[in-house]
Amino acid sequence: MSRPIALVSAIVASATILACGGPAKLTELQRVKSGGLDLVLLSARDAIRHGSDSFIIEFRSADGQLVDVGDVRGSATMPMPGMPMLGSIDVKRTDVPGRYAAEGRFEMAGTWRMSLQWQGSGNQGSAAFAGTVQ
Repeated sequence: MSRPIALVSAIVASATILACGGPAKLTELQRVKSGGLDLVLLSARDAIRHGSDSFIIEFRSADGQLVDVGDVRGSATMPMPGMPMLGSIDVKRTDVPGRYAAEGRFEMAGTWRMSLQWQGSGNQGSAAFAGTVQ
């Protein structure tokens, strides 16, 4: 698939996810604990793909309820000899409190070190974890 077509597909998929509150089936890719919160990475596919890809990040309390954590920032690096490769994770709020739409840019497949930081309304925290990109 050419890069422009892939980009348009990613944008359409993101718009669909946001407009509908989520597709019929989201696959949980990873769950990470940070304090009293679970950070859940979800995708309409079975993995995050290298290049540009869209996915959902949810923040959940111990009882499974979505928690609005305020503003969320993300980053990604891949350890490499000499100098790490830099990726990006752009995180935006959705209409569902506690559910965030993310656009990732990962130049190659492999294990990426991902980091999320959040702050707002008494919630502040961060989490770092290794995530697989295909």
